[in-house]
Amino acid sequence: MTMLMGEDGPRRLVRAFPLARGRRAAGGGTGAPDGPGGSRKVHRNDWVRSRPASAVRAGLQRVLLTPLMRAELRIDVRGVELLDGIGGPAVIVANHSSHLDTPVLLDALGPRRRRRVAVAAAADYFFDVWWRSAPSGLVIGTFPLERRGGRGANASSQLLADGWSLVIFPEGGRSYTGEVRPFKKGAAYLALEAGVPVVPVALRGTYEAMPPRQNWPSKGRPRISVTFGEPLRGRPGERAGDFTPRIEEAVAKLLANS
Repeated sequence: MTMLMGEDGPRRLVRAFPLARGRRAAGGGTGAPDGPGGSRKVHRNDWVRSRPASAVRAGLQRVLLTPLMRAELRIDVRGVELLDGIGGPAVIVANHSSHLDTPVLLDALGPRRRRRVAVAAAADYFFDVWWRSAPSGLVIGTFPLERRGGRGANASSQLLADGWSLVIFPEGGRSYTGEVRPFKKGAAYLALEAGVPVVPVALRGTYEAMPPRQNWPSKGRPRISVTFGEPLRGRPGERAGDFTPRIEEAVAKLLANS
């Protein structure tokens, strides 16, 4: 988020949105303590799904996200129209190797398709303090996902039930080599539980454009491809452990052909 807003940007944004501060989980703000001894709190950011916050986010993405992505990168998008035939929420999964992955994917979706899209972000990093959780929620539309399971699954299920599509990176974190790591079962489990499809997405070029520990895209407007695949649905009686390899294979095939 520093790349998008600068070092002082998060604090300025949150001062403009007092609802981001000081609200407990019962009121939709800060989650219950988590971890051994209950010492860590997760800032749930439920307020970012409100109509005022959604309107502000749409404006920020239009005047900030899209111009920045187009100025720094050359983004080729294929297959995004496949989402139009779903007719409801979906779990959108993609490989993950760069902080560019989320803004590039949102840009590829376009304003209409990303209007009701929430992005999973690690609860133990983005949601441990309000000045990180609030700006990431306001600009990107993030929600906390526990990398070790727990409350994040409940939040994800509720968002799907409310008609929000979810962006989830099933590797559980960025790849520091650019190679795709094994997928975890969470995305498949959520899709099966909610009865929604999974949309596989291949992101190619984001690692080269801005690898880990680099804070800005490389010079020369690197080329990035975003390829959406055919939606996948769970089969009758299929478990997450069986659905996950099918999702992983679909992403791998898209990467090989992009």
